[in-house]
Amino acid sequence: MEELIQLIKNAFQYIKNLFRKIIDGILNFAKHVVGWFKSLNLLPGQDVPFIASKEFGEKLKIAPVKNVGIFQGVYNEMTNEITHAEYVEADSLDNQTREILGNEELVVLN
Repeated sequence: MEELIQLIKNAFQYIKNLFRKIIDGILNFAKHVVGWFKSLNLLPGQDVPFIASKEFGEKLKIAPVKNVGIFQGVYNEMTNEITHAEYVEADSLDNQTREILGNEELVVLN
């Protein structure tokens, strides 16, 4: 897990600038997060989807444009690389996203 966090820290600013999506309104977990991951046709046991809270980004001294944001991506355990990534900012998070993140900086989804 520490290795994954270090990979994210090393690539965060670069990825954020390349793959940023802004939502005017509420980020919806099912629509914006699950929908994005489903579109990637991930391989179970190889691709590890995850999201990280805005606080994760703030620790890296990033000034977000919106009130909330998440970094979502896929970590490939076979190649030890982040293969897909997107930073999504919105005015607020829906209840499901808030509940899933809780107080965690990084949540591995399954």
